[in-house]
Amino acid sequence: MSGTRALDLPETAEELGRYRRGGLRLAAGGFALAVLALVCFGFLPEEPLWAEDLAGFTCVGGATACAFGLARLPNARRFRRILASGRWSAHPATAVSRNWSGEAVVLAGVDGGNLLTLRVIASRARWQGAQPSPTGVLWWCGDPRRGGVLAAPGGGPLFRAKPVRGAAARQRLLAVAEETRLTELPVPAQPQAGPGLPAAPSSASVPSYARFAAHAESWAVAPPRRKRPLRPEPDVRAVAWWRVRTLRRVAGLAQVGGGLIGLALYGGLMAVDVFWPEEGAEGSTPTGSLLLVTAAGAWTLWASFQVWNRGLPVVRVLVRAALAPVPVERRYTLVPAPVGEETALVVFPAHGGPDDRPEAVLPLLPPDRPVEPTGTVELRGWLDRDDADADDGGDAVVVAWCDGRPLWPSGPYLEAGSADGAVLLEALADLLEAEPAPEPTAQD
Repeated sequence: MSGTRALDLPETAEELGRYRRGGLRLAAGGFALAVLALVCFGFLPEEPLWAEDLAGFTCVGGATACAFGLARLPNARRFRRILASGRWSAHPATAVSRNWSGEAVVLAGVDGGNLLTLRVIASRARWQGAQPSPTGVLWWCGDPRRGGVLAAPGGGPLFRAKPVRGAAARQRLLAVAEETRLTELPVPAQPQAGPGLPAAPSSASVPSYARFAAHAESWAVAPPRRKRPLRPEPDVRAVAWWRVRTLRRVAGLAQVGGGLIGLALYGGLMAVDVFWPEEGAEGSTPTGSLLLVTAAGAWTLWASFQVWNRGLPVVRVLVRAALAPVPVERRYTLVPAPVGEETALVVFPAHGGPDDRPEAVLPLLPPDRPVEPTGTVELRGWLDRDDADADDGGDAVVVAWCDGRPLWPSGPYLEAGSADGAVLLEALADLLEAEPAPEPTAQD
């Protein structure tokens, strides 16, 4: 990657512009909503009372959205100043979710230096879109003493980060880093290498099986920080699909269940307001309870539509692929995805050597059990196609079986020669430890 500043990367500059435009749109939309609510409020009759309450809630919501949008603008200027004065560096990272203190990360030094504890200044919902797995890779640009900018590998999205204050808080984060063996992880190749730092590999050549296997083995030393191990899932060959936890999550049944629970709770609250009203409120409509019931009902209907329209077709394709009769054996390396807790199965020919190049890559959902970093798998479902692309030769939907249990995919099976497969392999290659330079040959 070219450029001596983080802002020189096109991906980073584009993400910064997107962040600023998003703030402007949020501020403009919130302002328009607040003004509309105030205008409507002036023409509303005194009855019913819930109409005035609804206008008041809408005005407050619009003003809040406008404030959040305006708050992005000084952040965008701060991002630009930091990114224009430094370069990106890639660090092994451990993400920590703290209930009362927000999100935090611990970065390992790229030159063997001290661990850096940072507090992420972002909403939890937005951070989830770039949060690495318990041990992953993050890009950093800034001053460890004053703070800087974090980004997912590739240069975006962007997050402001500041040093964690308090010796006790830092010690707790360092203990988490020690538990995950953060300092034992290899230093990833640097997107903008400075003096003495390993440069990013060239995208012209895909790394070999030996390099992917070494990467998978090195990242496997970090145990997952899970308080309680998950119960093994039932075998999809012996039970109905809705008894398999991963397939229920793919279908989106949890959202429907949450909506039904909210509908029951808010409906009970509304019933209490109707049958046992407060003194002086007899005969009036409980506005707050009515709004909550309406919101819960709308959420349940929307979630049910998503399950019917998207979730169930995906589950049917996955089950059909998992039960395909003819398996194909391949070698694999299991490596972490650039973002999130998902992993990627890099597939190689069944019989070959350490210099073999990837045949394909299969993004995976988090497995329900420990999986060896390297080995062999059975691929089933070669003839299944993604329904959205069936007419134009879409990617195959494949389920990998390892040790007699399925590894459920989070996306289609991407051949190395396809455009999407090349992009994902390049993103995975950016996380690899830099390949050592060849030793100079002796001349006669």
